[in-house]
Formats: sequence, C-alpha cells, structure tokens
Amino acid sequence: MQDKNLKFCMDRLRSLQNRDGLEPEQRSKLEKATEELRRLWRKPNQPRKEIYWAVRQVAEAILNTFKK
Repeated sequence: MQDKNLKFCMDRLRSLQNRDGLEPEQRSKLEKATEELRRLWRKPNQPRKEIYWAVRQVAEAILNTFKK
C-alpha cells in the first residue's frame, strides 16, 4: 500500500515523536503507531479490517500524546 498520504502520516508521526517535552510512554506509543503504518506500507492489498485497525492505533497514539 504505497501511497503519498500514508508517507505524509508517517512523516508527521515522526515529527511528533521528535518533539521536546514528551514523556517516554508517549514516545513509545507514537513509535508503535509509526510501526503500524510501516506494516501497512510493506504489505500491499491489506484487508479493510487491518487498515481500520492500524488507523485506530495511530489515532489512539496521537490522542494520548496530546491528552497529557
């Protein structure tokens, strides 16, 4: 699933992860979200269920980062 939007999301997650003031737990959640996007990137033709699950992981990581 190589897509410019997916690449954009991965870049934005990396920039969030490199911000100062994040706690280690927040960084690790963002890293896991980035890994999920990389997994989608590597495997073409993922089932919708897998894509939705990855999007959920990313959304949770972002929300948890800004919640604190």
